[in-house]
Amino acid sequence: MTNCGVEILPDELQNELQKIAYGACFLGSGGGGGLKTSFGYLDTYCTGDITGNLKITDLKEAKAGESGIVVAYMGAPQKVDTVKCPDAICKGIERFKEEMKGKDQNFKGIDYIIPIEIGAVSMVSACLTAHKLGKPVLDVDGAGRAVPTLDLITYTTNAHASVNPTFLCSENENKDPNKDPLYRQIKLEIFGDKKPDSDIPFDKDSDAASKMESLARPVLNMPEFDQKAGLVMWYFEDVTKLMDEHASVKGTLTLCRELGGIIQSEKGKNGAFPDIKKMFSEKLFSEKLFSDKSIYPFIKEICRGKLDSATTLTAGGFDAGVITIKGDSGHLYKIIFQNESLILWDSNSDKPLVMAPDLISYLIEDDEGQYVFSNGDIMDGDALKKDLHEKEIFVYGIAAPKVFLTPEMQRNIMRVLNALGYYGKIESFYG
Repeated sequence: MTNCGVEILPDELQNELQKIAYGACFLGSGGGGGLKTSFGYLDTYCTGDITGNLKITDLKEAKAGESGIVVAYMGAPQKVDTVKCPDAICKGIERFKEEMKGKDQNFKGIDYIIPIEIGAVSMVSACLTAHKLGKPVLDVDGAGRAVPTLDLITYTTNAHASVNPTFLCSENENKDPNKDPLYRQIKLEIFGDKKPDSDIPFDKDSDAASKMESLARPVLNMPEFDQKAGLVMWYFEDVTKLMDEHASVKGTLTLCRELGGIIQSEKGKNGAFPDIKKMFSEKLFSEKLFSDKSIYPFIKEICRGKLDSATTLTAGGFDAGVITIKGDSGHLYKIIFQNESLILWDSNSDKPLVMAPDLISYLIEDDEGQYVFSNGDIMDGDALKKDLHEKEIFVYGIAAPKVFLTPEMQRNIMRVLNALGYYGKIESFYG
């Protein structure tokens, strides 16, 4: 698929971003925010008159010296569900600009908004932030999937962008629309010397994002933040740095839009649920959406069966839990997640069928015809939604982008897997 940038007109904004949300929800590997949450953002934002186009800019169109900032919502998906618009991110950008102007008289502002990862909320919030600020959004992300921790984002681990300063911004605490909004912001920075025999500054080395993660997560536990915050970090003075190998995953916004358009076009055709296997074999592969070896080498169905149960616990800015599937094969399958789906186990196997960084994505035959879900979407509190019990589920494994093959990324993935109690080797589609 060739990228050449996209210009979205105001009257097309909601529908086009819904396409992106559908595609990003599937490619988020269970994370990156719920599909219905992203639709709620769009319903709130697109109420009333919408003016100005949204430009999705191909990285190849960016010029040397143009700048960009990475944005996201950070926190537990079930808490992020309560967010209604990207105001917290916009407020964080405002504070970031004030900070930069105070430090550098030559600071010229921000040219681009940059998505942090793939996910329905992650992609839609970046696009809405860009539209609200009248900026283009770059057609890249930092993982090619959703990830649970900042050290699995390419921007520091591979591209060595500084994590300083990082801003976390709360939602508007003032519920009275007639009064000025009230936000809480926290600025985080790390300091130190270079490692021995390293030319990379402390705030840009491969461990910097992990240190920032350790600082940011406790902030989310504060009552003012309630397990969620607008996140603004990773300022690029020159966005062409993202062209470097492994620095970003290119073209993912337009990929999500193409994929989402295919899924959306199949919804409710003739009043019947579509043949998922046929949709993916005849539509996705025929369109060659997954043929670019620099993004996803392949996708394949791993298992299918009935949704049996799901449990989750929200703490420390994470939703952590297990999804259990009664397989048509007679096997019992379990998806282990920490916001994102990270390990798929088969009861008859001594090793995972799929595990991070490879994607674990699923489609569900639900009564509403949504069939694209994140892990947060299928939960009602700490358990599986009753109307999804015994529904047909199709689970796919997708080879992760090759940005995850660097030694730093592999080490950081193992750190996350160790925290889940897994101490074996990474079982990758790459071998």
